[in-house]
Parts: sequence; structure tokens; C-alpha cells
Amino acid sequence: MTVPLTAAELAHPIALELGNWRPQPALHGVQELDHAATLTHLDGRQLHLSERFDDPGHLYIRGAFPVTDYPFRRGERDSVRVAMTEDPANIAARITDDLLPAHCDVHERVVEHNRAQAQTRRDVEEAARDLSARLPGARTRVDGTCASVHMNLEPGEVSIGLDGDAVSLVLNNVPRIIADAVVFAVSRFLPSVQTPEDEYGECIDGYAL
Repeated sequence: MTVPLTAAELAHPIALELGNWRPQPALHGVQELDHAATLTHLDGRQLHLSERFDDPGHLYIRGAFPVTDYPFRRGERDSVRVAMTEDPANIAARITDDLLPAHCDVHERVVEHNRAQAQTRRDVEEAARDLSARLPGARTRVDGTCASVHMNLEPGEVSIGLDGDAVSLVLNNVPRIIADAVVFAVSRFLPSVQTPEDEYGECIDGYAL
């Protein structure tokens, strides 16, 4: 009786059939797992292979993605299910035909999304630093693509929130001359910020935002 190959053992012949992919063990700590493995492409893309405990004898292959907050849609993380007794050449053909085309497209979108997010984080950090440097006593907090610049005044307080390309400005009990200076700082050092003609903001202590 022939003993069927494990998922880890199947990874090597499948990688050979695919070409440009190399098998890697799946680890739990330092222990290699029999029921899972990874295929890594020369360009860095990865596929995960696993035999699920609730579906023994079948191999699930799915595309892996970088850590991201990309909003995946239905069908963008589908997997291929094959019998583990299937010939590795046939498994590779299923991967090539049914998984890789969509995975390549979605992987590219995820990478571009992450690249744009990284640039937004850099822009927000730079904008927050610029504003903070020009507002005496300001405290700055940056969290990903969001940042806040806060000033405690005597009297009043100023809070500037940056959320990607959006800016919120709250002036609470602030003298008009200081409010003018803050608004100038925001408009001067964030020239890309524009208020739509039909958006008037709200009035706090007599100052229109």
C-alpha cells in the first residue's frame, strides 16, 4: 500500500512543475509541519499549501499577501482545492490556470496600496512636524496615516487632526488673533487642503472654521 505524500512532501514536486518557485517548510516555532508548506516565487510572492484538519486528503493552495489594510473583496483570496493523490503536474496546472492569474493581479494592487499608504504616512508625519514646529508649545502624536497636533493656550486650546488628506481644525475659546495665525499655518503649510464651496464648517466661539 502506497503511503500518500504529506503537504510538506508535495511542495517540492509541485514547485518543480511550476518553475521559478521554491518550497519552504511551514514552521511552528522551530518545528517543521507536515500538513503545511510555502512556495516562494523569485519575485517574492508566496503561496501557502495546507491540508485542513476538517478535510483530510485534500490540499488547499492559496495566495499569500503582505501585511496590509487593503479592503479585500469577494473572490480576491480564493484557494484551489485538490486531492493530495493527484499528480503534481496536474496540481501545478490547476494552480497556474485557476489561482495565479487572479493572485498576481490582487498582489499587485495590495503592493500598490501599501506603497500609497506608506507615502501617506510619510506626508502626514512631515505635515505634523512642520505644523508643530511653527506652533509654540504644540504636542504631536502620529499613528499611521493619522496625526494630531494639540496646543493648550491661556485661554483656550487648539487641535489639528490629520487623517490622510483630510484635516480637521478645532479652536476652543481661542482669541481671534491666535485663531487667524493657526488657520494661516494650516493653509500655508498644507497647501493641498481645500474646502469645497458647499462646505462651511461650524462656528466655535464666534470663529468660522
